[in-house]
Amino acid sequence: MLNRLYLEYFKCFEKLSLPLAPLTLLSGWNSAGKSTVLQALALLHQTAKDDEWSKSLLLNGSTISLGTASDVIDKIHGRKEITIGIETDNYQCIWRMLSEDRTAYAIPFKEITLNDYITPVEKNYQIDYSEKMIAVRRLLPAASFDEFPQEVATHLSNQISKLTYLGAERLGPRETYDLVSSPSKYQTVGSQGEYTPWYLFSYADKNVTKSLQISENPPGLQRQTEAYLNYFFPGAGFVVEPIKNTNLINLSIRTSQGSEYHRPQNVGYGLTHVLPIIAACLGAEPGNAVLVENPEANLHPAAQALMGLFLARVAASGVQVILETHSDHVLNGVRRAVKDKKLSSQQVAIHFFKPRQEDKSEIISPLIDDNGNLDDWPKDFFDQFDKDAAYFAGWEF
Repeated sequence: MLNRLYLEYFKCFEKLSLPLAPLTLLSGWNSAGKSTVLQALALLHQTAKDDEWSKSLLLNGSTISLGTASDVIDKIHGRKEITIGIETDNYQCIWRMLSEDRTAYAIPFKEITLNDYITPVEKNYQIDYSEKMIAVRRLLPAASFDEFPQEVATHLSNQISKLTYLGAERLGPRETYDLVSSPSKYQTVGSQGEYTPWYLFSYADKNVTKSLQISENPPGLQRQTEAYLNYFFPGAGFVVEPIKNTNLINLSIRTSQGSEYHRPQNVGYGLTHVLPIIAACLGAEPGNAVLVENPEANLHPAAQALMGLFLARVAASGVQVILETHSDHVLNGVRRAVKDKKLSSQQVAIHFFKPRQEDKSEIISPLIDDNGNLDDWPKDFFDQFDKDAAYFAGWEF
């Protein structure tokens, strides 16, 4: 599991050391750094998956596009370096990158620290790695890591290359969806959910983690995903079918038991937006991480609360969940899960991001107890309902 994320001079953060938990909820003001946390992890994942001969952090690829070095390096005092680091139960790995060219679309690795061992990244090296190790070697390209312990390499590879990132921008309902041309490389629903129909078709019979299975349904991914869709939208169902002689696949959705299946454009955005989240979470294995921005998008309040409960159940199964949300209903769903003993209070981290002041970001981290109560409720932390109620009642808030 990812226990901590380190950032230096990356976007809005001068320095950040952020504790992570089985379920981490990021909340707060717009443009305060919540998405930046997820993007940093997504960049490591992208570099591991996309760039076969990497000696640089890949800023644009199949998972995320952030522009040039100038867009991601903190502009204060003309800095040229950024740092991204992760800490797990067994190791700490920190990548330091240096960019002399602020218009570059990738930032060269300068130095990598694994626990207390520091190595410079060689500018010229040859790669002769097995297929099993290639993903981790894209993030650890120095020749001096040839004796890198196999078990640690495998663990790092699982943490980074098997991560799933679902960004805030989702693909809306479509007439057809693309098939993935390179399945071994992209075993994911896609960062916009664009490969969800393909993913559900290709991995239809992959057994979902037992603790997540709804017992009255077959254990495969496709039918379990449909069962959870019913959890949010009673009676809903779907069918995925490849279109012959094309690289396209159809998704048809019904909105109630016994009704006909319709094109996604005719059933509203909520179903097609929640489907990638369910599929990604159920398709992940214990030890993997799922990153989700705005899981509440296009869901009514009751479904938003159910989303919090669902993500808590996923986290309890061993899949790490890091979510960014503006929804108090999602937060309350997580709190209910803790109160109902679906997830322990020690398995939850909540971080509230305040606006950047004097070139520094401030994060407040309320603690949750076993009854779902928070020990701190800072100003502007999901308190708009109280402010509005006080206004209409004529009270001061």
